[in-house]
Amino acid sequence: MDNKKITATKDTTPNTSPVHDFWKNLAALLKVKTIITLVIIAVLAVLSINGGIEPDKFLTIATMVVAFYFGTQSEKKP
Repeated sequence: MDNKKITATKDTTPNTSPVHDFWKNLAALLKVKTIITLVIIAVLAVLSINGGIEPDKFLTIATMVVAFYFGTQSEKKP
């Protein structure tokens, strides 16, 4: 018997269709941290529109939430 090495081959066909990219980006977006960030911003926006909080406080809180979200996202990527 020959001592042949069996190796797995990778799929080299690029799958860069716009639909594939859309679903890939949507799956990456649906993470717990993203969902919580979007819910907090939506709740704050509704409270601000209904008069539950002042618009300037909404802006401050929303800015902090979004800055924290993007700050933690950039830590993952070198």
